[in-house]
Amino acid sequence: MGKIIADVQLVTPGEAVRRVSVSLTDTGEIGDIIEASDTKAGDEILFDGGGELTLWPGFIDIHTHGAKGFDLSNATLEAVETMAEAKLAEGVTTFLPTTWTASQEQKLNMARAAGAYQKNQRFARAPYLHIEGPYLNPDQAGAQDPSYMRPPSVDEILEIHEICPVRLVSLAVELEGALEFIRKMSDTGIVTSAAHSAATFAEFQAARKAGLQHLTHYCNQMSRLHHREVGLVGAGLLDDEVYIEMICDKIHLCPDMIQLVFKHRSCDRIILITDSIAASHLGDGEYPLGDTKIIVRDGEARIPEGNLAGSIAKYNEVVRNVYELTNQPLSEIAKSSSANQARSLGLHDRGTIQEGKLADLTLLDADFSPQAVFVGGEIRYSKN
Repeated sequence: MGKIIADVQLVTPGEAVRRVSVSLTDTGEIGDIIEASDTKAGDEILFDGGGELTLWPGFIDIHTHGAKGFDLSNATLEAVETMAEAKLAEGVTTFLPTTWTASQEQKLNMARAAGAYQKNQRFARAPYLHIEGPYLNPDQAGAQDPSYMRPPSVDEILEIHEICPVRLVSLAVELEGALEFIRKMSDTGIVTSAAHSAATFAEFQAARKAGLQHLTHYCNQMSRLHHREVGLVGAGLLDDEVYIEMICDKIHLCPDMIQLVFKHRSCDRIILITDSIAASHLGDGEYPLGDTKIIVRDGEARIPEGNLAGSIAKYNEVVRNVYELTNQPLSEIAKSSSANQARSLGLHDRGTIQEGKLADLTLLDADFSPQAVFVGGEIRYSKN
């Protein structure tokens, strides 16, 4: 007798969408992918998609600060667990808790909270940290606190890494010492991404040669495209290999920009993120953020000065936005929602639906609303 997710539309990179059933092993991996009608009488049907629900590789959100009133900067196990449970409801099975700009001691406390969750990851998986800041350009601070911003430090990252593994660091590549920092991170197996940066295209190119791999929340708080200096926005259109992280909430990137990027860049190098904050899942209102507050109105989250402060988007919503705006095939969008993240971060056991991969899977209805989410073959979220 096998465990079966029955009669679903399979969505995975490189394959045409087709109607199948998927068996799961007792060790939490994907087994056989079979014709929808080939289930056996003794099989245990975990979920029946009725031939209509789409089965996706579990979404991977590599940039998320918080949800449901909690933020990683709260530095508590409860905060990380709340984020992890909220992410499941968005179809996310793996996420990287992401820091804000802060003192080193505050960041160590955040790492301790994430490390505590890793001992019992009962909701979405959180294998690594994403360190955003404090190695940012104060002139591109956005909602981050410039008083804590400073040149990059390898020793600081390694200290955090000892407490909870770091896999992604976002920094301004033009800062003093940034190129050597990027080289050291690359040697350590840590991915670097350009963020909150006024870098020229030449500075970007130097960072790429040093090992830079990503552009964080593309177009937001980075040097703009200009006809005499294309900056980081231009770099994202010129460099076919750099990964572009996009917040497709139609606020951080307007619909026209989303369409432009997907027209000129392959889904092979686009990574969808939420950059979600504590106000995500809560709706309009005012919410504390360190020494200031975030005001959410009509789906936009801003600090009192008016700068955008992350998003309140849910992951399944950004996937739906991309589909509606770009008309990309679902199998292509699945690259940007799962496979690219897994490849970039070295998570080779997930990101596609193939025999032997982790049974981290998301079932969506026609409106891209999660109906069930599996982690290691276990249903950890069900809408009903």
